[in-house]
Formats: sequence, C-alpha cells, structure tokens
Amino acid sequence: MGILAGIQIGAISFVDEGVDTVLDLLVEKAGINAVFVGTQAFDRGLAGRQVTRKPHPGHGGDHQVDVHTGGSFVTQHEEFYTASTLGPWRAKDAEVAGFDTLGDVIPSAHERDVKVYSFLLENTHSGLTNSIPGFSNVLQIDTWGRTDNYACLRNPDYIAWWRGLVEDQVKSYDLDGLMIGGERNGPLDNVLSDGGFARNGGSYCFCRFCIQAATEQGIDVRRAREAYLELDRLVTSDDSGEYDSAFIRFLRLLGQYPELIEWDQFWREGYEAFQANLYGTIKFLAPEVQVGWHIWHHNSFSPFYRAQVDFGKMSAYSDFIKPVLYKDAAGYRVHHYVSTLQKRLFRGVSEQTVFDLVRSTLGYDENVTFDDLPALGFSADYVQRETARAKATAGPGVAVYPGLDVNIPAGEGSRYTQPDDVRASVAAALDGGANGFVLSRKYSEMTHENLEAAGEELASRGLKR
Repeated sequence: MGILAGIQIGAISFVDEGVDTVLDLLVEKAGINAVFVGTQAFDRGLAGRQVTRKPHPGHGGDHQVDVHTGGSFVTQHEEFYTASTLGPWRAKDAEVAGFDTLGDVIPSAHERDVKVYSFLLENTHSGLTNSIPGFSNVLQIDTWGRTDNYACLRNPDYIAWWRGLVEDQVKSYDLDGLMIGGERNGPLDNVLSDGGFARNGGSYCFCRFCIQAATEQGIDVRRAREAYLELDRLVTSDDSGEYDSAFIRFLRLLGQYPELIEWDQFWREGYEAFQANLYGTIKFLAPEVQVGWHIWHHNSFSPFYRAQVDFGKMSAYSDFIKPVLYKDAAGYRVHHYVSTLQKRLFRGVSEQTVFDLVRSTLGYDENVTFDDLPALGFSADYVQRETARAKATAGPGVAVYPGLDVNIPAGEGSRYTQPDDVRASVAAALDGGANGFVLSRKYSEMTHENLEAAGEELASRGLKR
C-alpha cells in the first residue's frame, strides 16, 4: 500500500453524511486509503459529533443535539462473552441506532481499496460505563480503598471481556487491523500530574487481584500503600514551616519508600501484560490482521510517562504504533501539564523554568515563552523529531503512523488548526521516516479545507492516490 494515509472516524459521521459520500470525499480530498473506525468508546474523543463548545466544522449533523452515551457501535454476538460476567454492550446513542460501523462500512471501503481498522478505546474515565451491569466489579481500588473510574487491567473478568471483544470483531468482520487505545498512566505519574484533564490525582490499584499478584512477587503492599499516602500529603499540602522544597522532600520520600517506584513499575507491567495478551489473542485467531496501539499524547509531555513507554519493548506485541503527535493541541496540553507539575512537585520554581526543563529533557526545540504556548502550539519540528525517535526505538518490524491533529478542541485562546498546520504536520511526519499517518481525533471535528491540505501535501510528493 505504500504510505498509509489514515483518518479516525466515528459511526455518527457515516450516519449523518452517508457511507459512500464520506468515503468518496476522504479519498478525493485527503487521499485517504485507511479508515480507523471508532467501534467502542466511552468518551467523546472518538465518538460523537463536534463538542458543543466549538464551532460546527461545516459538515455533519447539529452538534448541539448530539448525545453520546458510549459503548459498542457494531453488532455484537453473545457467544463471545461467556467467559466474563460483563456482556456485550451496544451504545445507546439514538442517532446511530441500528447502524453497524463495521458491517455497514467495510464493503464500501474495500470496494475503494480503503483498508478498515477497528479502533477500540479502552478509556473508562468518563463514568459512562456505569450503565454496564456489573462494571463496578472490575474497577481499580485506590490507595484509600475507594473504587476508581478505571477498570483494573489485572481483573480476570475485565481481561476476559476484552478478549471476547476482539474475538467477536476478528471473527465477525473482514478487518484489516485493530488499533487499541488506553490513555492511562501509572500511579506515580498520575499523582504528580493530578490526573491530567479527565481523572483525579489518586493512586492505584489495590484490588484483591493486584494485592495477590504483588504479594506473590514479594512486594510489601502495606509499605506501598503507606508510600502513596505520604506522596499525596506532600503534593497537596502547602510549604509553610518547611525549609526544604517540595522537590527535595520528594527525593527524600523516594529514598524512604523505594516502594513508590516498585509499585509504579508493578502497575505498568500489568498494563503491558494486558496489551500482550490481546495481541496474542488476535494473532492466534487471525494472524493476518494487523494489531497496533494508540499511544497517548501524555507521552509527549510527561518525562515520567515517557520513561515507561518503551517502543522497543512494545515491538514484541505490535505490528504498528500510532504515537499521538498533536502539534497544535500540544501547546494547550503541555501548558496545563507543566502548570500542574509546578504546583505539585516544583513549588517555588517558575513555570517557565519547569517548562524549559521538561522540553529539554524530552528533546524538543520549543524555545518559547510559557504563557504563549496555548496560542502558539508546538512546531512541526516536534512532529519530525518524535516520529524519528519512534522509528528508531520501535525497530524495523513495527510501522509508525503518527496521529496528527486536525481541529482538536482545546481551551480558550488555543491554536486552532489551519491548512498550513496540516501540511506542515504531514510533511514533518513523512520527513521523520513515518510509514504513514492518521488524521485525528475524528472526522466530525475536521474542516474540509484541512482535509484538502493533507491531500495537497501528499500530492506534492507524488503520494496521493
């Protein structure tokens, strides 16, 4: 196929505009040869129309009346879910009732030589999973003994449910591939970043399955819990009466409680095992189906998260990776991350200094004023550098398809994608050695002018189909 020119798209866009109409438009304007179809989602990052606080993109239905409830957007089959107490859960979104986002799209896509990848987003932080009977039984348990919004990746019911999901899809549909996303970080990074945009800053998981697994590995669970309680006190308290900075006291805490690192690594190993489990399951059932991973944008601004996401290690269970490299949204998102990190770990240090430290350690040449970040975004150089790093570290057997942002909603005053931004991102990804790219987050947010810009850059290189 040469360069993969992909786009993420949800069921509602096909219903609003028609399957054939959308596919023809994507091929003609953007040179698309692969669609990453949202088949399960519990937040609006992948499903639904444009978010209500942003202007209409000029196509599709009225985003002011779209109600997203979450779940699966394909026809599910009960027999694949018998190993779990969680059953199939069809999204209740009224606008897409009766539409099968794989069954109704794959034939038309393949007629046009467009590959179809199922995109399953594992995120459960939205709380929409509270509609699924029994879902509360698979949730993480935090340091205080409370149930968390996210499911535990060591919970056998949850693992069995996901194995049923992927088996159902690869046996029921003529898929070219599956991309699975899970926007999660370990407990240490989660506490330091106060959970990011969509979660709280708690630590986890202390459910009975994690406690059993940790105990079998010789980890002192009591000490680990105590360590994270101390860390929470450190990042949420003020510095009155303290002579040492929050960062110095954090280093001291690491010395007193090596379990902080040990428990964080234990959690990460559970996540990696979950990914490897799904990869092996899919390859057993359908060796020809490509399996890859959506790599959370957090990888572009948290040094703690970056240290754990090892593309070389992932190559053992990946055919491709899609690192999120949203250059325009990065300004707003990095600004938020650095501001939070400064308040929790680097109190007394200026936000500009913390930003310079973060960007330098991550290898970015984004030498701008911190306060200007949301309006400026990141440069195309960031996209090229990160693409090249992903290619070098993932190894020759893993394709790299950077996720490039097109009209992603952000806070007030943030950069909003223009055609020149799209052209620059596509060019930077290809110049960085990418095997292709995926326009993101979803078609229902994108203007046609920006889609045309992607096609123009491909055409200028003789790559547009």
